[in-house]
Amino acid sequence: MELLTPNTGLMFWTVVTFLVLLLVLRKTAWGPLLRVLDEREQRIRESLEKAEIAQKQADEAISKQEELLAKAREEAQEIIARSKNMAEALKGDIVSKARAEADNLLDRAKREIALEREKAVDELRRLAVDLSITATKKVIGKALTEKDHEKIVSESLQEMGDLN
Repeated sequence: MELLTPNTGLMFWTVVTFLVLLLVLRKTAWGPLLRVLDEREQRIRESLEKAEIAQKQADEAISKQEELLAKAREEAQEIIARSKNMAEALKGDIVSKARAEADNLLDRAKREIALEREKAVDELRRLAVDLSITATKKVIGKALTEKDHEKIVSESLQEMGDLN
């Protein structure tokens, strides 16, 4: 049981040894240990500040990229709209040119038809005059003089003009 009873001498020397050890450690190890802890705390603080700065820069870069992307989309929409407008204008020009060309072709065809009609009418008149002269020669039995011929032609032309 003696082992369980406290020995005051031993306790005294244990406390003195502990205090001496504490003083020695404070002088030799505590200062460098605190210095290392302070340095580590400073490095961590600096790393956190750098991380915050990097995060802000990343956020700014992202917002700039989003702005650039929005501008690019807007410009693309403007280009598409301008292209559509230009295509519509070009389409209108092509259609109007095609219509004008078709109208010109139609007018030219009408003029050619009218000219050919006039030629055909003139040819028919000439044939009618020749036919009437031939018939008149057979009926009268003699050849007409130049004067008679002109008179018959002009009368025939007047009659044909009245028929039209």
